[in-house]
Amino acid sequence: MSKIVLITGCSSGIGRHLAEQLAQSSYTVVATARSVEALRDLPAFLKLPLDVTNPDSINEAIGNTLQQFGRIDVLINNAGYTMLGALEEVSDEQTRQVFDVNVFGALRMIRAVVPVMRKQRSGCIINISSIAGKLSTPVNGTYSATKFALEALSDALRLELLPFGIQVVVVEPGAIQTRFDDTAQFYAKDILFNPASPYRTLYRQNEKFSADMRLQEPGPEAVCNVIEQVLNAQHPKPCYFAAVSLSSRLVLYFRDFLWGSVVRQMFKIDAVEMQS
Repeated sequence: MSKIVLITGCSSGIGRHLAEQLAQSSYTVVATARSVEALRDLPAFLKLPLDVTNPDSINEAIGNTLQQFGRIDVLINNAGYTMLGALEEVSDEQTRQVFDVNVFGALRMIRAVVPVMRKQRSGCIINISSIAGKLSTPVNGTYSATKFALEALSDALRLELLPFGIQVVVVEPGAIQTRFDDTAQFYAKDILFNPASPYRTLYRQNEKFSADMRLQEPGPEAVCNVIEQVLNAQHPKPCYFAAVSLSSRLVLYFRDFLWGSVVRQMFKIDAVEMQS
């Protein structure tokens, strides 16, 4: 049987394109989204409703996958969205909601899948982060905070799960041409288009910057090709970039590589089973 790959957030953008591409590459894809109707045209083997903010929904999706296949080889935490706005103007509730999806949603999926992978003594967790998880910019601070958190969790999880044969990989896309920006505008419209906001000049500058970036953005296939590269690697790297400039890649790659090596030495963690 080909690898069983469960992907969250497949209704549009990177998740949808990824489900299509991996299915065409002979992976057994379990595509999920809050509305299963949004998955109707996907060529996935199994299409399931899944809300990463709802533990019952997660348990049901995991249970249905195990009932169908008996295993889960790869979890791709892709579900997420952004919340634009100066930190002063993004409410506590808006901040909690984006953290609930981008951070706690990924954590819930990990906690549900890790016992399965540990029993298998194999598995791979791919967390879709962002270059914003390493470099924060104005107006994007809330989203960056969630991705910084996901990076930190991934770094710890990678070492915790290493003795059990479970790999943890972070993929960091740069600017990608999807409906992501449209969704961001929708969620933040009351903030970004408030004429009384003291940040209205900054918001206009951000919109101009984003529009210029969109002219150069590749499509979601740039990320999907990198993820397929991860799946084909016997020993994948801790972090992969997608649509990120070469200079940024070099700086961030050596930062991640050196820090991971130092921590492994500190805690004497090797790819062998821990003694009870």
